[in-house]
Amino acid sequence: MTQATRDVADSSDTTSFTEDQRLIWFAQKEMYFGFLEGNRERIDGHIDNDATIWDAVTETIARGMKDLNAIRATRPSGGAKPVVTAFAVEDPIIDVSGDLAVSRHLLRVERVGPDGTVRELMRVSAGWRRIGGSWKIIHAHEDLFSSELSR
Repeated sequence: MTQATRDVADSSDTTSFTEDQRLIWFAQKEMYFGFLEGNRERIDGHIDNDATIWDAVTETIARGMKDLNAIRATRPSGGAKPVVTAFAVEDPIIDVSGDLAVSRHLLRVERVGPDGTVRELMRVSAGWRRIGGSWKIIHAHEDLFSSELSR
């Protein structure tokens, strides 16, 4: 049986980050931990209800949580759901201007499914707004840059 990872590997040097940059990077990784746990509340707590999201595997933009949940409902589940075996974030770049911020980073995912092992590289960008003292995503764009299948 293939063992799922629960770890978000991150060897990024963030020592020069400001407090806001650290908070945003922490929130981004919290969302990834939530994904690996299957914990939508942990993910959704960092997304504004009206956020727009370009998901990596759909052509349609999600306009708010209702649309995002509709996209999520089309993903494989149960035994058809791939097992994520490696998950790593790299090269965070975060710019903050008052209560708005833009973040960019690379995401590497390895997953095992019925067709074999797939390694993916995504470029992830997000717009953030400080709302009620917390940073929330108001727009996200996941770009599936490369995908490699090995059997």
